[in-house]
Amino acid sequence: MKKLLLAALPAVLFSAQLQAGCKTPDLNGTWIMYQSNLAEQHTGRRQINVVGGAFTGHCVMGHHMAFDVTGTASADKNCEASLQMDFSGGSSTFDLQLARNKQVFVGQWSNNFGTGGISSGVKR
Repeated sequence: MKKLLLAALPAVLFSAQLQAGCKTPDLNGTWIMYQSNLAEQHTGRRQINVVGGAFTGHCVMGHHMAFDVTGTASADKNCEASLQMDFSGGSSTFDLQLARNKQVFVGQWSNNFGTGGISSGVKR
């Protein structure tokens, strides 16, 4: 019986680890993000570095616009994440869902110009 319990212990611990919720520090690191709204031909790639709920980064929209971004990032126990991104002349809000591995996300975004779309990202 002891051997059976000892054999099952790693599986129980691993299962509990997978079910553990997310926290804002899980967002720490460098993220490559993609945004799109093909109806309005609004596409972009961002690279942000998150540390302690704040981030800085750089955005390239299409082939004609590049700018720096700053903002805040948070995640809750359900692995729902949000970003508030500010840039010269505007801001964007991202409503995201982190994967269990906390290395990728999908979601939606909107900005103060009335544009919105889908977003995805991967942690480097």
